[in-house]
Amino acid sequence: MARGEPQINVRLPKDVRDFIDAEVAENGSSRTFEVVRSIRQRMKAKGSVGSAIPPSQNQSQSR
Repeated sequence: MARGEPQINVRLPKDVRDFIDAEVAENGSSRTFEVVRSIRQRMKAKGSVGSAIPPSQNQSQSR
């Protein structure tokens, strides 16, 4: 990810932060990478990779 990308601050419960940190240690990656990977995985499961709009809203907007 480029430094020029928009940034957001997020408060995370300790157990979530601990999980992210464990993934970082296991994969040799960054916290940012692990958070983005997790979100993209969920996006893919919902069929909305490449689109910020969930499929159900995409369909209703095209009508």
